[in-house]
Amino acid sequence: MKRQAFPLLECLPGKLMHKERGMRGKIKLVFGAFFIFGILFPVSQVRVINAEEIECNAERDTEEFIIEDGVLVGYRGHDAMVIIPDGVIGISGEAFMWNTDVMEVVIPEGVERIEGFTFFRCTSLETIHLPDSLRYIAENAFGENTNLVRLVLPEGLEEIGMFAFAGCTSLEDVQMPESLHTIGEGAFANCQKLKSIDLSAVRKISEDVFSAAGTDFSDLDHVPEMWGNAFRNSNYWMDYGKNETENLFWIVDGVLLSGQNCSGKVEIPDNVTSIAAYAFEKNEKITSVTIPNTVTRIGREAFSGCKKLKTVGMKDSVAELGEGAFWGCSKLSEIRLSVRIATLPIYVFEQCTKLTRLTLPEQVISVEEYAFPDVSPKRITIPTGIREIHGVYAGDILYVTDMDLALQSPILENIAQVCEMKELALKEDKLTLYVGEKYPLRFNSGAKATWKSSRRSVAAVGITGNIYAKKPGTTVITATVYGKEYTCKVEVVEK
Repeated sequence: MKRQAFPLLECLPGKLMHKERGMRGKIKLVFGAFFIFGILFPVSQVRVINAEEIECNAERDTEEFIIEDGVLVGYRGHDAMVIIPDGVIGISGEAFMWNTDVMEVVIPEGVERIEGFTFFRCTSLETIHLPDSLRYIAENAFGENTNLVRLVLPEGLEEIGMFAFAGCTSLEDVQMPESLHTIGEGAFANCQKLKSIDLSAVRKISEDVFSAAGTDFSDLDHVPEMWGNAFRNSNYWMDYGKNETENLFWIVDGVLLSGQNCSGKVEIPDNVTSIAAYAFEKNEKITSVTIPNTVTRIGREAFSGCKKLKTVGMKDSVAELGEGAFWGCSKLSEIRLSVRIATLPIYVFEQCTKLTRLTLPEQVISVEEYAFPDVSPKRITIPTGIREIHGVYAGDILYVTDMDLALQSPILENIAQVCEMKELALKEDKLTLYVGEKYPLRFNSGAKATWKSSRRSVAAVGITGNIYAKKPGTTVITATVYGKEYTCKVEVVEK
């Protein structure tokens, strides 16, 4: 590649001073003290660069700029104000990285991408003039610029990469263009003074975008498609509902973003359609969760680290569980899974050491690695149509509705070589109860089932199999698992 060289000539309005330039003895015209302190404005103010200034800077010696085939690959200068020459169509990564002299930079039209780490830790940088041609800002491009206060992103910008403005601790205001559709992970993380931001045009946003940010999201009425939770660990996310006497949930557009300050028995409101990733992460105050039939998705690690969570009940509307959804819930012992779940993802019940009895929904065809609790022995009720299963070991017992049918499955036949396999059955098929007595009817595996009584006036049965004897007579309790019915004849008598 041929490098371009430009003769040195700087012309600037105002008082000029001469300075000998090193051993080469060339005269360089530099900024006067008045210009440095009187004309340069902080970024929180609007500064207009006039035509004369641009024209003069276009004639400047650009020996400081290393340009290869129209791409600025490096800058060796120490000026407070840097106007990148016209004709530059790209800026490579690290071109200005750790330059603590530059306070203001003008990027010319034609530049479409600012690559990774281009202005990383330019800690004196206060003002950035971005061209309308800009389409993409890459990872850490302006990271840790602690003097940046205001940011105007040009119309036409489409994507902000991961950590692009992370650590800009003085950043207060960002004007977002309607063209912006994607924001990468941690893009505004640790922007502690960022007051507000408009996400109305954004279509996709990654996780931890606003981690440790001080942004007020009270006016947020639209949640873009999220990978993870963009608001996790932001001040608003952590403080929502704090010091309230009843459980409050941060819900936007049907998405439950945070339940960080909930406690005790939690009932998810029925206006929730999705529980975002990390929504209850590390909440050590909740003990049970009931999920309504409006929720279709539970995000990644939504309840991870909830160390006091013991029971979870979900309706059959839930079709998707995220990775590690209940990871580290060390006291979780009872959970009813939706019948629509087809995959138990990786780490979903990792470190749930109390969860030794588990019933897989009939639709489950795949159990990924580390999905089951890392404890043995455990009793698992499984459908015979399962195609992939990991995390079962010697000492575990697998329960199926039909042993002969199960052994026709190659995967279950192989598992039967290392684990014990049994047929599912109720512990009792006949019972005599006194009026007023309660009896817990259970499967040998502890399987979750659908229960009903043929004569509820004689004895009723709850959703867990508890029988409540009401008056003398006979009834039949029926439990259904994977479409197969199991019955118990119950006679109720007077004491």
